[in-house]
Amino acid sequence: MSISRREFTRLLGAGAMAPAAGRRPNIIFILADDLRFDDLSAVGNTVLRTPNLDALAKNGIRFENAFVTTAICCCSRASVLTGQHMRRHGVEDFKRPLTAAQMEKTYPVLLRKAGYRTAFLGKFAVGQPTPGNRELALPKHQFDFWYGFPQSIDFRQEIDGTVRHLTPVMTEKAISFLRSTPAEQPFLLSLNFKEPHGPFNYFDPDRPSQYKDAPIPAPATHTRADFEAEPEFLRRSLNGNKDGQWPADAEAQRLEEARISYHLVAGIDDAVGKVMAALRELNRDGETIVIFTSDNGSFRGAHGFTGKWIMYEESIRVPLIIRDPRMPEKVRGTLCKEMALNIDMAPTMLSMAGVAVDSGMQGLDLSPIVAGRKMSTRTEWFYEHTYNTDAPRLPIVRSEGVRGTRWKYIRYPDTKPMFEQLFDLGSDPVERHNLAGKAEHKAVLARLRRRCDALKSAAA
Repeated sequence: MSISRREFTRLLGAGAMAPAAGRRPNIIFILADDLRFDDLSAVGNTVLRTPNLDALAKNGIRFENAFVTTAICCCSRASVLTGQHMRRHGVEDFKRPLTAAQMEKTYPVLLRKAGYRTAFLGKFAVGQPTPGNRELALPKHQFDFWYGFPQSIDFRQEIDGTVRHLTPVMTEKAISFLRSTPAEQPFLLSLNFKEPHGPFNYFDPDRPSQYKDAPIPAPATHTRADFEAEPEFLRRSLNGNKDGQWPADAEAQRLEEARISYHLVAGIDDAVGKVMAALRELNRDGETIVIFTSDNGSFRGAHGFTGKWIMYEESIRVPLIIRDPRMPEKVRGTLCKEMALNIDMAPTMLSMAGVAVDSGMQGLDLSPIVAGRKMSTRTEWFYEHTYNTDAPRLPIVRSEGVRGTRWKYIRYPDTKPMFEQLFDLGSDPVERHNLAGKAEHKAVLARLRRRCDALKSAAA
């Protein structure tokens, strides 16, 4: 049976999941950058080892079908903050920040107003800092503890004249924040790791890579045939290459990127382990919710593509783990198949903290699922990506569509005639066979065209 937000709040107030002695829970929100949904050993990755993230999954709930509504960092991070689709919050590129009024309705500001001590560490990347909008693009005044950066953040940092790697510095500052927070005050710690996004030009000298020679299996669609089956406008986009041809060194490129990415993911895992150890040392582990996810996925050779952006699974699907020490034993270590979105993060955290969810948020509160109650989330949702690049870089192709439990519909508005794709994810999970031109699927295609229009309108 489903449970309403009002009913869940009533149960919470009655003690169904109340923290010990009525304490409000602390929240650690961890956001990775370009992390694929299968970049965890808990998901079944047989090469990559992530013991600390696996421990979160073992003691929490993992959402198997978690997605982002726009697969690019600036838009996705704005959606996480606001609980809104890009079409509503309006951050469509790297230049525009949230307005002051919008920022007041984000989950960290609302939690701070409710008495939480808040920290932001790492990549903020919502707006380009300029003399006129620096406080909006880097809103340090909205947090009690700040070590945030714009989109151009580099792993190489100079601290007091010493060159340091960003991630150990973030980890140290996170632990410092935990230790300096009064025991009686709830906190929100937002850890926004740069990994496994590039640039790949500086690595932690104290962490040699154990994956530099690893034989990492290729995605099923990393073949010349799969790449050449893609439409030419995608092959010649930023997802492909200038010539639209399968590169002679495609496998070497894929393998190098995968090995570097695995090394960087291992760095996230180490950092999470240290933060969790500090929580236990401070005896706050039993009152702290931990949420782990990513701003988008990454192709890494799937379909012969790089980057993200377009609406294929490797681009839009992300890991999501919620570990709440108050959750029933029957929920721990389980897998949830309900579809969750990045816009669900804000209302979920607010609800878990007992703070009113802003009426402008479009995401769903997932806390009933974490509490062990059945809840139907959604069967279809709207995706769009509108950001493009400037010459001489290759273009990013605009895309939009509907992702359902079985069917996926994608259309590319700038193509003439408009190119459409229809995938049956039940029989074709790797999205090889476009059924849009098949007569037997005409009715499904027509329904999803209408549904896309309706969901697009509702996302505004």
